[in-house]
Amino acid sequence: MIEKWFKVISKDLKAKDGGNFDYAPFVKSKEWLPIIIDLKLCNTGYHVTKYWNMFFDNKDCRVFEVMPKGLVEEEALVGVVDKAVCSSFKIIKEFKPQFDNKNNTGDWNTGDRNTGYWNTGDSNTGDRNTGYWNTGDSNTGDWNTGDRNTGDSNTGYRNTGGRNTGDRNTGYRNTGYWNTGNRNTGNRNTGDSNTGDWNTGNWNTANYHTGAFNTKKAEIVFLFDKKINKKDYDKICFPNYFYFELNTILGYKGSWKKAFDNASVEEVKNTIKLPNFDFLVFNKITRITKKMIMKKLAGVEQINDCVGI
Repeated sequence: MIEKWFKVISKDLKAKDGGNFDYAPFVKSKEWLPIIIDLKLCNTGYHVTKYWNMFFDNKDCRVFEVMPKGLVEEEALVGVVDKAVCSSFKIIKEFKPQFDNKNNTGDWNTGDRNTGYWNTGDSNTGDRNTGYWNTGDSNTGDWNTGDRNTGDSNTGYRNTGGRNTGDRNTGYRNTGYWNTGNRNTGNRNTGDSNTGDWNTGNWNTANYHTGAFNTKKAEIVFLFDKKINKKDYDKICFPNYFYFELNTILGYKGSWKKAFDNASVEEVKNTIKLPNFDFLVFNKITRITKKMIMKKLAGVEQINDCVGI
């Protein structure tokens, strides 16, 4: 099935959300728009959407079906990605929205039995849902009562798996929070069937285990591939830039690099002071080299060169 892309612009054929670019000549000629090379979502490039009704205002805009070129789409970590950026597009035809106000109590819905706004599915009471029977916002799955869910039957928030009652789960049937595995009742587990927290293994009732069926608290953990006492590990305050938001265009290691570039000198100093710190291990995970760290700290203080590589 060929995906359809749309451009929503103002009635005077200018950018809907500001800007002076005049689309009128291209609406008339159906020619490609001027190429933009340096694309950045919400910054540079032309924005197009699959979900025109998320941006539609009957009084002030028109909708056109378009053919994009050089399209860059972000992956949806949670919820629906409402728009993408492209280097150019050309107008195919004007799209005339059809709304059934008899079956909806909200506005700008293309589905039925919606009481919210901008829904393309059915029986939604929230806004911007593309699935069915959602009562929250920005859901793309079915039977969601929370917000920004892409799976099915979720009652929590920001879930990408199915049948979760907790929040921020990417696995299935979790009642805990921030789990990427399945059937966890604890929190922050990447394994399955854990009732404890921070486990990457399975069926653990204790915390911080990578194996299975553990009931006692882990006494030893690994940091930079070396053992460290769990009590000492718990005292560590990791630099703030470690907790970056994943940029799906830059990827995992690109996001690390961006966070490092924005980190303060003090945060970088605290990085190399971490127990067991090893430049080589840090580089393998983050793509941040010793040279980059040294450059960031140049002129601040000398680093013990025997650490790592």
